[in-house]
Amino acid sequence: MLFSYHRLPRVRNYWSSDIDYSVPVVPDTLSRNRYFQILGNLHVNDNEVIPKKNTDRLYKIRPLMDKLNKNFQSLRMPHQTQSIDESMILFKGRSTLKQYNPKKPIKRGYKLWCRSDMSGYMYEFEVYQGKDDSEFKRFGLGGSVVQKLIKSLVNKNHIIMMDNFFSSVELYEYLKSVGIYACGTVQSNRKGLPFLAVDKALKRGDFDCRITDQGLSYFKWKGNRCVFFLSNYHGTEVCKIQRKQKDGSIMDIPAPTIVRDYNSHMGGVDKSDMLKSLYDRDRKAKKWWHRLFFGIIEIAMVNSYICYSDIQDKIPLLEYKRRVKQGLITMSKVSSKKRGRPRSDAGEISELPPPKKRKTANFSVSDDIRQQNKGAHWPIFVKNRGRCEFCASKKIESRPHSQCTLCKVFLCVNEKKNCFYQYHN
Repeated sequence: MLFSYHRLPRVRNYWSSDIDYSVPVVPDTLSRNRYFQILGNLHVNDNEVIPKKNTDRLYKIRPLMDKLNKNFQSLRMPHQTQSIDESMILFKGRSTLKQYNPKKPIKRGYKLWCRSDMSGYMYEFEVYQGKDDSEFKRFGLGGSVVQKLIKSLVNKNHIIMMDNFFSSVELYEYLKSVGIYACGTVQSNRKGLPFLAVDKALKRGDFDCRITDQGLSYFKWKGNRCVFFLSNYHGTEVCKIQRKQKDGSIMDIPAPTIVRDYNSHMGGVDKSDMLKSLYDRDRKAKKWWHRLFFGIIEIAMVNSYICYSDIQDKIPLLEYKRRVKQGLITMSKVSSKKRGRPRSDAGEISELPPPKKRKTANFSVSDDIRQQNKGAHWPIFVKNRGRCEFCASKKIESRPHSQCTLCKVFLCVNEKKNCFYQYHN
């Protein structure tokens, strides 16, 4: 986790004694040999019980994927509107699972089919293993992916957005029959679509529409170019959307409401990819599934960050990763920035704003460290005295000999008061 935001050219550099490479928290927590020993013996499934006729190419990592998919869906109430799209995990080695997609920022790697909402929270994912003729042949590859990912949403009136790779008339009719609303772009040559006006007959902001006997609405709308939409719940209502002109000005142009809804709710998987890419663990691996393993861990990290932001105050992803790292390795307090004005050069007077007053209610150790790892916090008595941090927050002068072993702060522990207990609760 530290490697994702504190990057060095090689993994071994983290244990280097050179001052320009040194990261003291790494060797203080885990030795280099121990790290590579754990990495070399890392397993998610038991290789000795692999079935003789195993057809699952992801057998080595299947238990982790199933467990995370189950937890992702149970730990957060599903949003009414979700989107299905593809994502990529970078991999340039040799593997039958590796795919090439020139339209994605990551062009070579493992392809994932994902279902998420606009916050970026991923409810379910599936790694693409290649052509599979065993199940869901009715709607083709794109339709079969949608069928697998919406099993838990049947008859719950959810809305699913998708692009033209997945959309088809037969699929939308099936989704409507199982209580799921669907909307998305569609390829104009899909089977069963009616004919619409030619491109030359439409001006910018114009659209043509047809409603099928099964209740599907098919749109052709011209913005900068003609785009085709398909829905099983939209009508012909019109709204205004904003588009930027060549000179930078904003212009309102008419469009069917399906265009606005699609643009507002389709980017969930892209949001998740953006959050992953901010501090991704981009390291080479000797085993083909290690890249996939660490990529899935990053998905779990992004999901946990989104849940944390919903419950607690929203903080930057970098700070959240630092807090999780500090909690996992049970380190001492998070190093804070030095307070006060920086020293100016000789002969120069720096004009800086006055320093902000310190909030006495805030402690030097984050809540995640103070209130977690209960078994790691113990009071010890030392020779020197120090000001009690809890008393200081109450503007009380107290200098005890007692100190927390993990937080490294002085706290009162005596028959009159127990600041140690109150500080950690």
